[in-house]
Amino acid sequence: MTKTLGAAGLIGLVVLALVAGCGSDQDAAPDIDAGPTGVRWQGYHGVALPHTDQGPKSTAGGAATGFAQAPAGAAVAAITHTVRMSVAPDNQWAKVIAEEVVPGPARDEWSVNRVQLSITGPAAPEYAPRLLGYKITGYTPQKAATDIYTEYSDGSRAVNHTTVEWFLDDWRLRLPDPGSTTRPIDAITELPDDIVKLEAPK
Repeated sequence: MTKTLGAAGLIGLVVLALVAGCGSDQDAAPDIDAGPTGVRWQGYHGVALPHTDQGPKSTAGGAATGFAQAPAGAAVAAITHTVRMSVAPDNQWAKVIAEEVVPGPARDEWSVNRVQLSITGPAAPEYAPRLLGYKITGYTPQKAATDIYTEYSDGSRAVNHTTVEWFLDDWRLRLPDPGSTTRPIDAITELPDDIVKLEAPK
């Protein structure tokens, strides 16, 4: 029996350069605290998402692609992919999952579960998250772990723990393994002081 879902809840490493002698700019670790530039906001099925100089470059067919291979690009990709796969409607979710998520058992299991749902309209305001900011907890040019901080209409806040990987020349979301017992989302009462602020408009 098909269920109807008006809104879906949102479902590291530090680079160390060891160089003999004098270093150069190319040897420096990337600045994981530097936020994205050229930020503008666009809605996707009831949720405001950042569009920046670091990506996405395309949203054709509902799938967001084209992120810079840099910390800010990884963070924006993590935010974008997490939201889009959660609220993508019936006519877009297959393309979103195919182009925004790393293939594997976790993606397969998610797809099987998604087939049993029907999402046709935007996320209801009481369920739609509003982005507050993020913190990269581990970064290499091939993999990045990002904590995403959001707020809901009732004032509650949460942090979503995500991982993206550089796959086929773009950042894609790595879903937790099906057998993982790690919590992907935690409720919080206060925001850390050291997050990169990326606050969506109210």
